[in-house]
Order: sequence, then C-alpha cells, then structure tokens
Amino acid sequence: MNQSERRRSIEKNDLSTRYSVTIPELACKYGVSENTIKSDFIGLETIGVAYCANPNGKPQLWFAVQPSNSLDMTLELAFALKYVNETVKAMLPDEIYHSIEHVFEAAQTTYHKKRNANHQSKVVRFERLTAQVNLSKHLALKHISYAALSAVKSAISSGNHLLIKTASGEHVLESISIFELDSMLFLKGKSAGVTGKIEQLNACDITAAHELDSLTDWRPTTRRAA
Repeated sequence: MNQSERRRSIEKNDLSTRYSVTIPELACKYGVSENTIKSDFIGLETIGVAYCANPNGKPQLWFAVQPSNSLDMTLELAFALKYVNETVKAMLPDEIYHSIEHVFEAAQTTYHKKRNANHQSKVVRFERLTAQVNLSKHLALKHISYAALSAVKSAISSGNHLLIKTASGEHVLESISIFELDSMLFLKGKSAGVTGKIEQLNACDITAAHELDSLTDWRPTTRRAA
C-alpha cells in the first residue's frame, strides 16, 4: 500500500467525527512507523480532512473534520427528521445509522435555528400542543381512527375549527389541544359560538372528525395534516 492509498484508507476507514484515533494505533494497523502515520495525518490535516484535538498530548487524538452542513431543508422536513430520529436509531444497525447520522444532526440544527426565527409557525404550534402525547400508541390501540386523527392533527396545526361527531351529537371546537388521562386520549377545545365553553371529549367516542375553514363554511376541508 503506497502513501496515497494509505491516506485514502485512513480518511475512509479510520477517521471519525465522534471517535478519536491515535498514531500508535494506525502505525500498528498499517505496519509502518509512527513517523509515517504522523506524516499522513499532517497531510490529511493540510487538505482539511483531519484535525488533532490535543496537539501537545500523548498520545495525540485525531478526528475527522466535521463536514459543513450543506443540507438545505425546510422547517417541516427538519421537524419530521427530528421526530423520527430515535425510531430510526433503534431500528437500524449502528454501522448504518452512523453513516446517516449527520442528516439527523443537520435536521436538529436546522430545526432549532428556524424554530427560533419563526416561533409562530404551524410546525411549532403542532409540536407545542402534541409534544407530551404518543399519537402512534393511541392509533395502534385504536383509541382513535386514522381519519379522525388526521383531521385532529390538521386542525391543531392550522388553528382551524374542528367538527367532531360522536354518538351524542356534533361538536364544533376551536383552539384544539390533546392530552392523556389514565392512558386514554382526550381532545380539548373551546366550543364555537356564543357560549365558548371548554369541552373535553374522549377520542374513543369520536365517530368522525372534519377540519373546517370557518364556521360559515361547514364543508370539510381537504387539507392534509402537517
């Protein structure tokens, strides 16, 4: 293995932004002197691939340079990736997850940056009003139907009114929020109209739900959940 091949191998197989590598380790791995590996690191540092975290340390700890975040994504995409990060991490082998982890790190950075710049966005409102509830769990337990949950999520995100049908009748609510009580899912909202009383409904009692653009238009909207 010549110098160019060894340096390409070090860059591809040994350097990491998370875990350090030392000169003695690679000297042993590649069967060359420590001075040779040190020269390799200096060469990789020159082209912006590697850096030493403790130049005066013994041993020196070398890392890969963190690539710049060239991933341009919307607040909505950043939120979605942030939301599924832990699920993806649990499902994939570590080796595969680490190869795409930078995408989730970029999403985290983008989300906080854009969230702070637009704290009144639909995404932020949705997160604020659903953060403490595991919607997937309630869907799996059939505490609410998929169609009804889609309408509820959309109304929370948009701030529109929600027409809810139960066995006892119809309810038109605004300022929708959701919460858990005794492991069940509940909806809370202000009754549209003169009284404006606060109503709470068990999601299991919902037979249908439709988002409404306004009280003067009782036709269900076709807007999808964010």
